[in-house]
Amino acid sequence: MSPRAHEHQVGDDRIRQATGRGRREWFALLDAAGAEGWDHARIARWLGGEHDVDGWWAQSVTVGYEQARGLRRPGERPDGSFDASATRTVHAPVTRVWPHLAEEELRSAWLDVDWRLIGMTEPRSVRLHADDGSRVTLLLTELPPGKDGRPKVRVQVQHGRLADPAAVEETKHFWRSCLAGLADRVHAG
Repeated sequence: MSPRAHEHQVGDDRIRQATGRGRREWFALLDAAGAEGWDHARIARWLGGEHDVDGWWAQSVTVGYEQARGLRRPGERPDGSFDASATRTVHAPVTRVWPHLAEEELRSAWLDVDWRLIGMTEPRSVRLHADDGSRVTLLLTELPPGKDGRPKVRVQVQHGRLADPAAVEETKHFWRSCLAGLADRVHAG
């Protein structure tokens, strides 16, 4: 499933309610100002500075404009790269899941790659540098216990600096499989 276009994620009514104008009106103003030749930051600053659009909404309108004018593909970051993410809930305490992220031998057992560790914040996150130059953040979030009283942890992966939308799909598939393996190992241990 490829990334969805901005117009399918944020309704025109929401933009109008938050900014006072709809997509067509903003895009016409941006065209008249020559924004098709501007970078992302300049467009967002212009919306905020010239039209007092809130920062979050200025970013949102900017992304929609860039996609509508062919300056950015859905899911594309300002630097031209793409991100993929995946999440898995593991029924175990953080203290049992954390070593599988932090310790190289345990991490290699479920991740099956040897990426360079670039940082960690115990017991919350691990950051890795992949062989292709992409970057990975593994994040643990303790969740309220389930109805059965068992502890739960959300394992979230953010994999950035991917080359194209095809890499996003391939990477999501990779992470879903890896996170299933992580859950199996934690539950078996």
